[in-house]
Amino acid sequence: MPRGQFDRSARRAQTRVRLLQAAAEVYALHGFGGATLDEVAAQAGLTKGAVYDHFGSKENLLLALMEEYLAGQVAAQLMLFDRERASAERPLAGSEDWMARLHESPERFRLFVELWAHAQRDEQLRRHLAGALRTLHATFAGFAAASAADAGVQNPAGAPEQFANVTLGLGIGLAMLKLTDPDTIPDGLLGAVLSMLIGALESDPEARELFAGLGQTPAKKAGKRGPRRPSHGKGTSK
Repeated sequence: MPRGQFDRSARRAQTRVRLLQAAAEVYALHGFGGATLDEVAAQAGLTKGAVYDHFGSKENLLLALMEEYLAGQVAAQLMLFDRERASAERPLAGSEDWMARLHESPERFRLFVELWAHAQRDEQLRRHLAGALRTLHATFAGFAAASAADAGVQNPAGAPEQFANVTLGLGIGLAMLKLTDPDTIPDGLLGAVLSMLIGALESDPEARELFAGLGQTPAKKAGKRGPRRPSHGKGTSK
């Protein structure tokens, strides 16, 4: 690669980092609705044109910021997942880190909520946000599958994915409640609930089947029950 091309690539990457840092500060101060790209550019010491060149819009800039935030969450969860611990204890460290990050940087999570609300009225943005969340979802599903295998538990298809749904739902929901009314949500609640859920699923095959069945379509459920017998009511020939 020619040196000039490498230099331009490096400078472009550095500019992107500066813009994301500036956006985090400006959006945290004014919120997504109140922030402007002029303010982001000024905070970064760059032009508004540079913002458009890298991200194209205010929404894309926030989405890039949230993708970076979620990537950090994935990296932290992967690092904290310890297969040497008992399976029911494995969510504790990751859950503790999840809540600790909420304490340290509540503005990042508030921006996530703002992006979520905005995405409900923008289908393209919703799809992009869903894609970013799928990486975190796949991480939790992988944890569930690995823990079941380590515990010698036969996990029906779909159960790890439903566990990931619960983990994400609790993590996001409890974080929202924590920021709304901090005194009502203990920091250890998320880990405790996930630990109890793992214990229940490992000890009860019916619970695992019920859990896995939640993700099945009506057609798949009907297929598992087998074909329906023809009825022989009144008026039918025998």
